Amino acid sequence: MFTENIYKDDMPVHLLSKIMQARKMFKDKGITKSGYNHFQNFAYYELKDIIPEAIEICIELKIATLFTYENNYYKLKVYDLENKEQTEFCMPGREYNNDGNINNQLQNLGKIQTYIRRYLYMQFLDITENDVVDASKPKTDKHNKLKHPIR
Repeated sequence: MFTENIYKDDMPVHLLSKIMQARKMFKDKGITKSGYNHFQNFAYYELKDIIPEAIEICIELKIATLFTYENNYYKLKVYDLENKEQTEFCMPGREYNNDGNINNQLQNLGKIQTYIRRYLYMQFLDITENDVVDASKPKTDKHNKLKHPIR
C-alpha cells in the first residue's frame, strides 16, 4: 500500500531538488545548438554543447555524474555529494557488432556511446529538441497516389 511516509523515505528529495535547479540553470544559460543535420535541415545539441555547462552546474550544486553500462542498460548515474543520495537515467542497450576489423568495431561502439551519453544528459538536464519526426514533411510517392479519392 502506498503511504506518504514510505514515499518520502524512499525518494531522494534533496537530489531531485538539485536536478531541478540544474535544469533551470542550464536553460537560463541559453546554450545554442552547434550540430546541424544537413539531410533533414535541423540543428541539434552536441555533447560539446552540454558537457562543459553540465560540469560547471554539477560542481556548483555539489552533484556528480557517472556514465556506465550495466545489465544491458546505459546509465547516467547522478549523485548528491552532500546528502549521499543517487538516481539514474537509463536507456536500454545491447551488444552492437560491426563486422570488420577491431578499429571499425571500436569506432562503432564510440559512436553509440556518444549518442547515448548525449541523450542521457538531455534527460538529466531536461533539454528539449524539436520533434523531427512530427516536424518533417510527409513523403509522397507519385506512383501510389489515388487517381480518384475514395468517398
